[in-house]
Amino acid sequence: MRGAPALVLGPTAAVAAAAPAPGTPAAGAVAATASAASGFATVAFSLLLILAVIVALAWVATRLRLTPRAASSGLRVLADVAVGAKERVVLLKVGDAQALVGVGTDGVRSLALLDRVVELPPEATPGLFAEKLRALMQPGGPR
Repeated sequence: MRGAPALVLGPTAAVAAAAPAPGTPAAGAVAATASAASGFATVAFSLLLILAVIVALAWVATRLRLTPRAASSGLRVLADVAVGAKERVVLLKVGDAQALVGVGTDGVRSLALLDRVVELPPEATPGLFAEKLRALMQPGGPR
């Protein structure tokens, strides 16, 4: 009468008596199921972490304007400067003329149509990612 002592000892002993013995095949199945669930949770967490890093890097690239702009034959952005959290002043080349516009959350507003052409200093040509990273990694590099 194996079940009788478990009832005498209480409900905790009954649960312990109902669990498979460590050397039985049922115990191996329970351990394999727990191991598979643990492995799935680890893989799922890793994938979510990788997706979060990708989204964060994409957000940083857009905030730092590292993404290339689409080229247009008649309209080109010559320069832009942030004047607020979400406001920018942009110098555009439209054909042979230049225009200064303000860009904000409420839209785009024309600030001035310039009579004289503004000559900008030559900007360094965009290089490879490795060159940009090397420049950022140097002790006195741009920040």
